[in-house]
Amino acid sequence: MLRITLPDGNFKEFPEHISGFEFAESISKSLKNEAIAVKINGELKDLDTLITEDSKVEVITPKSEEGLDIIRHDAAHLLAQAVKELYPETQVTIGPTIENGFFYDFAREEPFTLEDLAKIEAHMKKISARNDKVTRRVMSRDEAIEYFKGLGEVYKVEIIKSIPASEEIKIYSQGGFADLCRGPHSPSTGKVKAFKLMKLAGAYWRGDSKNPMLQRIYGTAWSNEADLNAYLKQLEEAEKRDHRKLGKEMNLFHFQEEGPGVVFWHPKGWNLFQKLVEYIRQKQNDAGFMEIATPEILDRSLWEASGHWEKFQDNMFIAKASDDEKVFAVRPMNCPGGVQVFKQGIVSYKELPLRLSEFGKVYRYEPSGSLHGLMRVRGFTQDDAHVFCTEDQITDECKKNVQLNT
Repeated sequence: MLRITLPDGNFKEFPEHISGFEFAESISKSLKNEAIAVKINGELKDLDTLITEDSKVEVITPKSEEGLDIIRHDAAHLLAQAVKELYPETQVTIGPTIENGFFYDFAREEPFTLEDLAKIEAHMKKISARNDKVTRRVMSRDEAIEYFKGLGEVYKVEIIKSIPASEEIKIYSQGGFADLCRGPHSPSTGKVKAFKLMKLAGAYWRGDSKNPMLQRIYGTAWSNEADLNAYLKQLEEAEKRDHRKLGKEMNLFHFQEEGPGVVFWHPKGWNLFQKLVEYIRQKQNDAGFMEIATPEILDRSLWEASGHWEKFQDNMFIAKASDDEKVFAVRPMNCPGGVQVFKQGIVSYKELPLRLSEFGKVYRYEPSGSLHGLMRVRGFTQDDAHVFCTEDQITDECKKNVQLNT
């Protein structure tokens, strides 16, 4: 006899192995209809998985957090299927779940538009209504590579090549669409009903700016329409309080295309900014810090010595004058400048600790797709501080800095 223990500690016995579908139905027909996956001994599995030994089993529905995550993953596949049916020349790459939703990255010559987004969402609803069956196949790595080569999906081939040869490859199919995925997934596309596509963005393949730029479509998905509508209402209310919108309405600051990621402060906004600086400056002065100011542009040699050139060069703004062979960089951080001030003044360890503070303007090249108002910028003022001390002073200085920042 096969004994299956339920989450509440009760158990059911069966004469032989049983699938997740059959187990859900043995509890109730309504549970079978709601079920999208099973958890067997703590591991999420597709509903058609056979239970062949005594196990702890939980039926997963969209009402649980794990079930909702599966629904969102289903929605990412639904999105990719819709795009491939509407735009067959498009290459699919990856489509994970994220907080409150999902995204999928596509490789396509022609950019998607907002009109395309509405068209894709409408087609997703058609596929959901079709209730295409979702099936799983297991392949070897070589078989999977040949399979996706045959489909012309070069990005999928690249992903599979990076997977260890010993690892099993799962392919999930729905309608005429197939995707590489660990799973699990719902048994059919009809399980995904409450969703909405939200926005378009750019993203580099594998997050590397040296790789091709892909087109990312973001969406949100929920277990029911009521939850979806509540989330959309929440976003609508949050948009009314968006700091970018308020900054412009209150005449505090603005952004414009000629200066992506840098702030144009207006008089009232700059006055608020300076009030914050004055407050922090007073706190630092009371804590024994001495304020300095160092150059915003420095020779490449200094950035090489500090290690920033090797580790951070791709995120630095590089400058070279037409009549000068030297290469300069706009500082992405204040540390090297602060160290130069320290090197000029200390003659004895008895003068330690030396506490230096600086309100230094720094610039970092952040990808355009990641910029977001004042929350993610390319130019900002860093209220920096450096403490130079002996080894036996470290503990006391750490305590003082914790007190300063609490």
